[in-house]
Amino acid sequence: MSSSKNILQVFEHHTLKVDEESTFKMVHFNALEKYGYKTKEKFFSVGNKRIKFNNYVGVIQVKNLTIEILPKADNNSEDKASKDKWHNALITMLKECKLIKLNTISNAKLKLKSASILDLYYDLFLSETETIFKHGLRKNYRPIEENLNKVKGKILFTNHIRKNAFHKERFFVEHKIFDADNTLNQILLKALLVLKTIAHNPNHNIRINKLLLNFEGVSEESITEKWFEKLTFDRNTERYRQAITLAKLIILRYSPDLKGGNENVLAIMFDMNMLYENYVYRKLKALQNDLDNPIVKVKEQNRTPFWETRGLRADIIVETEDKRLVIDTKWKVLKDNKPSDADLKQMFVYNLHYDTDLSILLYPKTTLESSDKKPFRGEKFKSLNCQVAFTDLFNDEGRLEKDLGKRIYNELIKEEIKTGANNVYSA
Repeated sequence: MSSSKNILQVFEHHTLKVDEESTFKMVHFNALEKYGYKTKEKFFSVGNKRIKFNNYVGVIQVKNLTIEILPKADNNSEDKASKDKWHNALITMLKECKLIKLNTISNAKLKLKSASILDLYYDLFLSETETIFKHGLRKNYRPIEENLNKVKGKILFTNHIRKNAFHKERFFVEHKIFDADNTLNQILLKALLVLKTIAHNPNHNIRINKLLLNFEGVSEESITEKWFEKLTFDRNTERYRQAITLAKLIILRYSPDLKGGNENVLAIMFDMNMLYENYVYRKLKALQNDLDNPIVKVKEQNRTPFWETRGLRADIIVETEDKRLVIDTKWKVLKDNKPSDADLKQMFVYNLHYDTDLSILLYPKTTLESSDKKPFRGEKFKSLNCQVAFTDLFNDEGRLEKDLGKRIYNELIKEEIKTGANNVYSA
């Protein structure tokens, strides 16, 4: 565990204990305890004055404390250098998987080494909203009902009679006005108000207050998930998309202290298993445009019917001109180079169901080397092979390998295209 000012960094599956002399205090635990029960302990489990994180990584802000939960798939120490390495790796993976867009953030490379992940999301949302305002908030016509001293639009006679029985000089009418009080701007306003409550960066607070001045006349609404389900974008509103995506994260992941305290919690968390799978998929997908690698197609989450309404969903399917491989990513440190029975049975079914002769269980590399391809036992299944493999995510400089797809191709796929496999798997 390491901390800098009000930023606390821990690794996934780490247990954070209350220590009044340290950064994580009882007031933080109490807020996280409420949030944990509210979210059914999705991101962490609650113990006796302790929080145990699971396979979710990302960032949680509680009161004035920011907790970064970092991924870890090596046996190295948990010192500051290791935390910096995985902090930067997580940001890069989020960027590659389109979960954060760093190219719009000023001096992003400098921020990677110092800013918290939460600050990057805040900064990006504010930058996107500032850009929207620079080009003008979206305005449109909307109906409004008013009691006026002149006729404007059409008279609503039922309401007019009820309200103006003793005011013959007034008319209850419905007419249209042209303003910025619409769904998109209401969502941005709500996100800004949430940030105003929880942001502790002075620069962010200045930018938030400046932006709020531009939302005069936009009504504050209670935004729920249903609002985002109904949204559609066209050529006139496409410029809102990125800001709305970030606003959704901020609004829906925010849990206010309804008792009026200041222990609000905001969590932006990602399932590390899904993030690793998506990252590997994108790296392999990039090879489809590489003429040096004869990969025809890379598919992700290919769900096919299996039994009644149930289906099978392989993580990644790689197709060459005459072969098909299944790759199932596993974000965990494998003990003694042996996969679980459940994982092996799953890969056996994948081989049969997707008509492949090799399935690969792909783990992040620690200190282990790749295993040989080994067929499943049985005369009928000699052509069905499973390989336990490990890929090093980092280059020699300790940064994520840019050509990870090519590395996986060279280490696991290239030889398979040429030869195939015939060894026996021994459990």
